[in-house]
Amino acid sequence: MDAITDLAERLAQRIRRSVAVDDVDLRLLGSSTHFGDADPLRLTSLANRRIEGPVRDATFAAGFPHWREPRRGRALGIDGHEHDRMSFPLRSRYGPLGVMWVILLDGDELSEEDMRQCLSAGREMERVLARRQQDEQESVIEAEALLLALLSDAAADRASAARDLADLGYFADSTDVTALAMVGARPWPSRTADERAAVLRRAFRQAVQSQRDQAAAFAVTEDHAFLLIGSRGGTARSEYAKAAGRVIAKVAELDPPLSEQLRFGVGSAVALADASRSYDQARIAARIAAEKGHPVALREDHPLETLVEIAVRPEIDASLLPDLVKDTIEAQSEESLATVACFLGHAGSVARTSDTLHLHRTTVYYRLRLFEKDTGLSLDNGGHRFLLQLWLAVRDRAGHPRTG
Repeated sequence: MDAITDLAERLAQRIRRSVAVDDVDLRLLGSSTHFGDADPLRLTSLANRRIEGPVRDATFAAGFPHWREPRRGRALGIDGHEHDRMSFPLRSRYGPLGVMWVILLDGDELSEEDMRQCLSAGREMERVLARRQQDEQESVIEAEALLLALLSDAAADRASAARDLADLGYFADSTDVTALAMVGARPWPSRTADERAAVLRRAFRQAVQSQRDQAAAFAVTEDHAFLLIGSRGGTARSEYAKAAGRVIAKVAELDPPLSEQLRFGVGSAVALADASRSYDQARIAARIAAEKGHPVALREDHPLETLVEIAVRPEIDASLLPDLVKDTIEAQSEESLATVACFLGHAGSVARTSDTLHLHRTTVYYRLRLFEKDTGLSLDNGGHRFLLQLWLAVRDRAGHPRTG
C-alpha cells in the first residue's frame, strides 16, 4: 500500500471518518475507506483521481495554496459537494505540498483527540511528501541541465545530452521532439527571479503530467523557459497551443499577474539531438507572439514575421535610416500610416481596407492619394510597396510606435 494511503487509512480508522489527500493541483494522492459519509463529490474525485470543475475553481479562489492552518469548509451545494470538510494544509518550509481532507456530516465536530490525531498524521504525511518532492526536484534539476546542454553550440555536447536523456528514459518512444519557448512581456511583475522561477517550475511540472510518461521535459532559467514535447509520427498543431495554454492556466492559479505576461512560441519537429534548432525557431515565434499580443504563436503560421526576425536587428539605429524613411515617411501622421498598413495588408484592396477601418471608400482613397503626394511613393510600385511593408513591420525597433 502507498505510504500516503496507509497513513490516511490508519487515521480514518482512529477517527472513524473518511480521509483523502490531494496534491497542490488537487490530484488524489491517497484515500481511506468510507464510513457512510462519502458524498457524490468524494466518489467522483476518487474515480477521476482529482477534484475538477466549479469546486476546484472555488477551492483555488479561496486561496488554497496559501492555507497554513486547519479550517472547516462549508458544503458548497454544487457538483456533489454536500458535506463539510475539515482541511489540513500540508506544507514544507519551501511551500505547499497538498491538503488532507476529513469529511464532516451535519453537526459533526472533531474532538480535541481527533484533532491531535489529524495533526499528527498530517505531519507524517508532510515528511513523506517532502521526501518525494526532494527526489522529484533532483530529477528535474538533472533533466533541466541536460535540456540546456541540448542548446549547446558544440555538436558533441548536444549528442551527449541526447544520449543521457535517453538513458534516463526521456523521449524513449518518441521519433521527434518539438520545442515550446516561453518569454515574458516586459516589464515582469514585481517578483524576484527565484520566486518567478519557482512558480514557473511548478506550473510546468503540473502541466506536463498530462503527457504520457517521460514524453515531455522542461527547463527554466532566470528570464525564459522552454518545454520539449516528444511525439511519434507528428502531433496535431493544436496540441502544442493546448500545452502552452495548460502552463499559462497553471501559472494563473499560482500567480495571475505573472500569467498575463507569458508568451509562447512553437518550433518545428526535429530529432532529439537537433532540439536546439526547434528551440531557436520557438524563441523567434515567442517574440512574434509578444509583439502581436498573442499567448502563443506557431512559427509556420508567421513566415513574414519570422523572416523579419531573422533578417533585421532587434534594435535599429535610427540615425542610419534612409532619409526617405526617417524624414519623409515618418513625417506622415499615424492615421495615414495605419491606413497604408491596412491597405497593403489587404493586398491593395480599398474595399477591404474600408471595411476594416470602418471608413468610407472615398476617405480611404483620399488618404492614400495624399500619402503618395506627400512622400513621392507610388502604392502601385512593387518596390515602394516592399519598402513600406518592411518599414511598417520593423519601425518599432527604431523607437516608433508599432503600426497595424
